[in-house]
Amino acid sequence: MSQEVQHPHAETIETLSDAVARVMAEADDWRRIMSLDGEETLTVYLDMKSPHAYIAVRPTLEVARDYKVKIDFRPYTLSYTGMGISKSVENSERRPPSEESDRRARMFYAAARYYTKLQGIPLRSPHRLLDVTLAHRCFLFAKRQSLEIPFVMSVCLPGWGSGWRDYEVESQTQLRDTLASVGADLDGFEEFVGTDGPAEHELLKYVEDAHANGFVGVPHYVFHDYDTDRQTGLFGREHLALIRSKLAARGLARNENVQAEFSHVWRGPAT
Repeated sequence: MSQEVQHPHAETIETLSDAVARVMAEADDWRRIMSLDGEETLTVYLDMKSPHAYIAVRPTLEVARDYKVKIDFRPYTLSYTGMGISKSVENSERRPPSEESDRRARMFYAAARYYTKLQGIPLRSPHRLLDVTLAHRCFLFAKRQSLEIPFVMSVCLPGWGSGWRDYEVESQTQLRDTLASVGADLDGFEEFVGTDGPAEHELLKYVEDAHANGFVGVPHYVFHDYDTDRQTGLFGREHLALIRSKLAARGLARNENVQAEFSHVWRGPAT
């Protein structure tokens, strides 16, 4: 049965399928934004099993909408044990190392719920630990066709909206169907995402690059800071306003109406 989702901009209750359709209606705009010219690059690392990466996708796109910047979205696979969320990933059941770790993990999802409600995107706590390795390989397959954002959101909206009960993120068949649904050419798909295929090697290279730029967690933003003349890495969506201010100082605004200020409680693209 489809879950009900409270849309913050309306008094009515919408189903999960309606919520997914409403947000996916932005897909053409996402493609347009990603195709815009850019004089600088903002690299953004995401993990599809992180609700805070899910929350960051759409407000991050606003940077490219407003500034002459190309956004390079990259997958990064976090470790549950490394994050302290679980001491074991056996049977996909969460086993917190301590009561304190359990409390922190619960607050991690509680905070995410506030922000997804503001954006009008669905979120339900996951019923199990997730293996997104294959999904991230598919992310790269979509990226080669400039379809990474429609793909990521086509996975994450029903996935996070149902607590990953209605989307089998480890299923190659379901992921392949999602790629087809966003218009991907599937020629060479199995070879690209297979063990020891190009996607696996590309993901390992991304890990090295992320760590070289101070990776702490997702979303992780990397850009050239001309004030210090070096590559800078910042962890967290709250840094979008700072990034925008630096781009504004570089004279990269797409028009005179662009404002550097950006709220952490962003509610969605202007209509």
